[in-house]
Amino acid sequence: MRKLGAKVVLTRPNDRGSGPCVNERAAITNRAEADLLISIHADGSLGVGDRGFHVIVSTTMAGGAAVEARSLAFAKTVRHLLETRTAMPRSTYIGRGTALSPRTDIAGLNLSRRVGVMVEMGNMRSAADLRLLGSAAFRQRAAEALAAAAVQTVGR
Repeated sequence: MRKLGAKVVLTRPNDRGSGPCVNERAAITNRAEADLLISIHADGSLGVGDRGFHVIVSTTMAGGAAVEARSLAFAKTVRHLLETRTAMPRSTYIGRGTALSPRTDIAGLNLSRRVGVMVEMGNMRSAADLRLLGSAAFRQRAAEALAAAAVQTVGR
């Protein structure tokens, strides 16, 4: 993203430990007047055979209906690019095949006044997903897909 000219604001300095509370993460996004919020995670479903990525959107964002609608459009762009540019399939257990998960209980998104999504990049309890998540090549493709989604969305 930085190579594309974006200013990137991270809420964590590294992958060790935990980051700030979700309300502070939203506040960081709002204070920065960010064009987009992308919250990246990995899921941990216990269901046998559960795997794949899904994109969470809030239906109760502080930014109101217009931000919610733009966030859903962004989620669809993220979904398309992750699906076409990585080997991670759509979630088999969230979204009924759509890989989209509209929710009202994700504070980091609910408190945002900016367009945003949370991406569950795969299921850490799936051996197949774990292999992908551990692959530097997969992570690079996923990062490039997220960057492309951001560029497409901000340019709208």
